[in-house]
Amino acid sequence: MKRVNKAVRGLVLAFLTLFFLNAPLAAAVPYLSSAYYCLADGDSGQIILSRQADVVRPVASTTKMMTAILATEYAGSKEIATVSSHAQKTPQYSIGLRAGQEVEVAELLKAALIRSANDAAVVLAEHVAGEERFFAHLMSKKAFTIGAVNTHFCNASGLPSADHYSTAYDLTRIGSYLLEDGYLKGLVASRRVQFQHPGYHQPMLIDNTNTLLDNYPGADGIKTGTTNAAGKCLVASATRNGRRLIAVALKSGNRSNDCASLLDYGFQSTQLMKMVDKNVPFKQVKVANGRCPYVELYPAEDIYVWAAGLNPDIQKRVKVNYVVQPPLKAGQKLGSMSVYADNQLVRSTELICRQDVGQELNPVRRFLQNLKVL
Repeated sequence: MKRVNKAVRGLVLAFLTLFFLNAPLAAAVPYLSSAYYCLADGDSGQIILSRQADVVRPVASTTKMMTAILATEYAGSKEIATVSSHAQKTPQYSIGLRAGQEVEVAELLKAALIRSANDAAVVLAEHVAGEERFFAHLMSKKAFTIGAVNTHFCNASGLPSADHYSTAYDLTRIGSYLLEDGYLKGLVASRRVQFQHPGYHQPMLIDNTNTLLDNYPGADGIKTGTTNAAGKCLVASATRNGRRLIAVALKSGNRSNDCASLLDYGFQSTQLMKMVDKNVPFKQVKVANGRCPYVELYPAEDIYVWAAGLNPDIQKRVKVNYVVQPPLKAGQKLGSMSVYADNQLVRSTELICRQDVGQELNPVRRFLQNLKVL
């Protein structure tokens, strides 16, 4: 009997060992010097980890992501822009452009995104919209359309202004949108490029202000920013095994380390979990006066969530009428379900029935039908 008990204990121990070795461990949230940060999945946009990500903040030169987006959408890379006296007077950091000089849009994008030159951003704005203030209005409108709804711009460079702000979450949306453009994606991943300055015969070598490109495996963007009001800011992107993450740290004591810690957390501590299975009925509702007393509701699609640990904070919020009226058709929408991770919406789907349900026959019609008169 003792031998049997020992064998059973051995099997149980082996099972538990295999289970815990293969189960994702509950990941400790990394310590960050920033109090305003956000880590998001690059494909779905799902927030994985955040703190005060919806608090509006000055965001310095991370602004230039939107400047580059609009410039690319409204102007050709080979178009020639002329430097105005207003652009020449733009405060530091500038790349030393002078009024009357002519520069290709492609060169200005290099200076704005890689070297974070304020004067280059203003030249792009004036070339596209005629004047910087109107360009900033277009930037705000574009931000809203791509989901950055708590963002407002007053200039193209990110210089301080009371009405110029964004949030950590909004910057993940803007960064993700920028990376959809192949040309801009290549620029923000470049460690060093040649800039054809109109005041010099030979090209200048300019280095990217994003140091993560040099020391973080898989880093491929996006934009730094620094002012006294904003502090040190970084919107960082990295890709590993086909998965992209976007990390944002605002007013950071060490923006590179903060974003590296966020990216590490996402890559090492989260996995994709199926939270909603379209082939598993989610609820059953009553059919009033129906040939079937109840009908099962199925999600219209699968929903996956990036989550950490064995018990992720996932909520399913449902809107449905628990008594429905026939007739019902297969595929008919009878409700909806929204999945939230850490109180942030991940995805919504309809709840549908998969069968036709007619009205219940009254007793006379049922009797006649059984007699095959009807």
